[in-house]
Amino acid sequence: MMRALFAWMILIFCCFGAVAQKENNHIRKGNELYKQKKFNEAEIEYRKALDKNNTAAKAQYNLSNTLYRQKRYKEASTILDSLSTKTKDPKELSRLYHNLGNALLEDKDYERSANAYKKALKQDPNAEDTRYNLSYAMKKLQRQQEQQQQQQQKKQQQPKDNNQQKPKDPNQQPQQPKEEQRKQQINRDEAEQMLDALNRNEKELRKKTDKQKGKDGVPASGKEW
Repeated sequence: MMRALFAWMILIFCCFGAVAQKENNHIRKGNELYKQKKFNEAEIEYRKALDKNNTAAKAQYNLSNTLYRQKRYKEASTILDSLSTKTKDPKELSRLYHNLGNALLEDKDYERSANAYKKALKQDPNAEDTRYNLSYAMKKLQRQQEQQQQQQQKKQQQPKDNNQQKPKDPNQQPQQPKEEQRKQQINRDEAEQMLDALNRNEKELRKKTDKQKGKDGVPASGKEW
């Protein structure tokens, strides 16, 4: 009985060892592909490793890096956020929060990004690259908040009764100042006077033409109106 139980235990350990070996093989392949900047292919290998062991922290962490390189920042930040609850090691937490801050920064979530960098610095106060990134995220957050305030002020400055204005009749002519109306009236009067003068000239010209016609039968040259 004991011998059979021992044999089963050995078989189980061998199975676990084989699964772990396959998992590590996929991680190693993924790492090589990552170094070659073949991030999509590296992602496939890390996911294969996770198919063997869906709790493999190393595969998850490396997968988040490939997603980040592919600009899939939301997916990367989701993985890193979940990993941060699975370890208490200060160095690992500092690295996780730093990368989380980077992913959130690229996704323009500046407030959460700054908070992630702060958590990273709590775990490793000497991380200068994290401190620099925190400063950058804070500046971006400040600028974002200023832009939001400016947009809000513009909305508040708009007249409240804009939506209550009556729609304009497309056939309605815009009202003009009285001075402009007076000038237009003068122009119309002048035009009428000129037209009358031209009509008088035309009549006189016709009379002269008729007279000349009567004398020698040749019409006088002139422009048609």
